Amino acid sequence: MIIDDESAVRDYLATLIRRLGYVAETAATAADGLDALARPECQLVIADIFLPDSPPPETWIRQLARTAASRRVVLISGAPTQELSECATACGVTTFLSKPFELAFIRGILKETFEAAEP
Repeated sequence: MIIDDESAVRDYLATLIRRLGYVAETAATAADGLDALARPECQLVIADIFLPDSPPPETWIRQLARTAASRRVVLISGAPTQELSECATACGVTTFLSKPFELAFIRGILKETFEAAEP
């Protein structure tokens, strides 16, 4: 699940993920993204920290981590602050995806996430 208000970012990440052989769904708002997380087939969440309808960043990170439960959460940020990094780490979120995106980094995230999910 890719949650980002910028259609170019959503489309780019979804295209990369699909080209690597995975299913990618997208949401343009925090509310739509959280609704989509109710579906059990969603195994990975890639979400922008700053969305127009999301709460303040620290609250949004906690909400994402709680809703995602045991699923991996990757946060998109141009430059995460120390405070956001600490909040994310405390919530179990350890991966930040910085713009511009690097294909090798995204490939590594997908491989780690989906190989860990295999029985």
